[in-house]
Formats: sequence, structure tokens, C-alpha cells
Amino acid sequence: MLMTVFMTALLISAIGLYTGASAFIAKYLRSPEASSRSSKTINLGFSLGWGATLAHLTFAYYFCFQHQTMNFSLGSMTVLISGLLSLIFVLGGLNLPIRRLGIIVFPLVVVCLLFSQLWGKDVSTLTTSDTSVGPHSPAASFHIVISILAYCLLAIAAIQSMLYQYQERQIKQRATPAMLMALPPLLTMEQLLFRLIWTGFILLTFTLLSGVVFSHEIFGKPFEFKHHTILASLSWLVFAILLIKRVTQGLRGSQAVYWTIGGFVLIQLGYFGTKIVSESLAVQ
Repeated sequence: MLMTVFMTALLISAIGLYTGASAFIAKYLRSPEASSRSSKTINLGFSLGWGATLAHLTFAYYFCFQHQTMNFSLGSMTVLISGLLSLIFVLGGLNLPIRRLGIIVFPLVVVCLLFSQLWGKDVSTLTTSDTSVGPHSPAASFHIVISILAYCLLAIAAIQSMLYQYQERQIKQRATPAMLMALPPLLTMEQLLFRLIWTGFILLTFTLLSGVVFSHEIFGKPFEFKHHTILASLSWLVFAILLIKRVTQGLRGSQAVYWTIGGFVLIQLGYFGTKIVSESLAVQ
């Protein structure tokens, strides 16, 4: 009973702080100080984002790890991945000019938390007859960590690409809304986008390789091509083509945005899409 109250308090605190952070960042973007690189308003919003992230991760720990076993259900992984996405974002915001992205990241995380509660609290674990393999093996830990990091970085890259597209269109139309003035120069936005894509792509490569090489250690059976594997591989191919075009042809602008969003959508479908279908069929 006390644990239920504690977890409910953590959830409500996280949602409330994320909402407050989003409100302060929105206020900053609409204000005359939006062109300033440092502002009390956005700093306060970012501080609330830190508090929300800590509450979120604490909630995720108790929600996702039950009886010393990780819960791989859709609701559980939505909570965990969105929490780590927020953590990577606030850590990156300490040194990179991405704090304004909180206007998209924080509301998105709130939606993820609400979705996890509405979807249900089923428990799904990796189980094998061999106790030397499974979710507690070093190979599984490595695979899970890098796959989540790859997803989070590419998710931030997708968000960054959408803002880059918005900024480019506003500049072409010679518009000067407050939000445009709040964003870093277009060249900086582009460099940051490809930095995120390169890092996410490298981690995605290790994710696919570790899934193939250590399939038995992780899942207790040889590697098999399934829906999520095919979609993840297609996503890898999309990002590989994007980066090759970037290096050889200097790809940029709208084309780079479309490739980035396309690659991320394939990853999204690869895990969350197949999870939604499989758990929906299981309920039926």
C-alpha cells in the first residue's frame, strides 16, 4: 500500500514538473528575451526538467524492475525509455544548445508516462531454461543498454531535425517569430543534428551486431529474423545511406530531415509497433 502511494506520488510529481518545465520554456520562446543565450526563465524551466527526470527515473526503477527481474512489457519499456530520453536530453543541455528542444521533449515524455498507465501493467520477462543466459547475462545487459541509448539519441535527432526544418522554412520565408530567434544558427543546428545521428548510428550498429552474435546468451536461442529485426535493419540502412550521402554529396536541408525521420519511424515501428500488435493480440 505504501509503495503504491509512493509510486503514485513520483508519477504525479514527474508529470507536474515536466508540465511546469514545458510552460517556462514556452514562456521563454514567446518573450523578447528569446534571442538571449541565457535566461532565468529557460534556466528555471530546465531545472524543473531535471527534477522531473529524477522523479521519472525513480518511478521507472520501481515500475520496470520487479522481483529482481526486468519487465519488458510495452508500458514498462515506455516508462524506462522515455525516462532515459529525458536524462540524455538534460545532460546534453548542460553543454549543447538544445535546451529549447524541451518544448517538444518534455510534453512527449508526459504523453509516454500517461500512455504507460493507460495501456496496462502487464509483466513480460525474458525467461530461458538455462540459468547462465538471459536478461542478467553481461551480453544481455550490454545489448539492452546500447539499444536504449541508440533509440534515445536517434529520437532526439528526429526532434532536432523537425526544428531544423522549421527554422529553415522560416528563414526562407524571411519570417522572424520569437521561436526562430531563440534557436541557434542554422549551421549549428545542422552540425548538432549530424553529431546526434552519427552517435546514434554507431550505437545502433553495435545493437544489431550484439543481437546477432550474442543471441543465445541474450534470448537462449539462435538468432532469427523477425519483424523487429527486419525493421531495425532497414532503419540502419536508411541512416547509413544518409551518412554516406552526407559525406560524399554534402546532403543537408529537407532531404536530410526526411531521411532522419524515416529512419527513426522504422525503429519506432520495429519495437513499439510490434509490441503494440503482439500485446493487443495477447489480450484478445
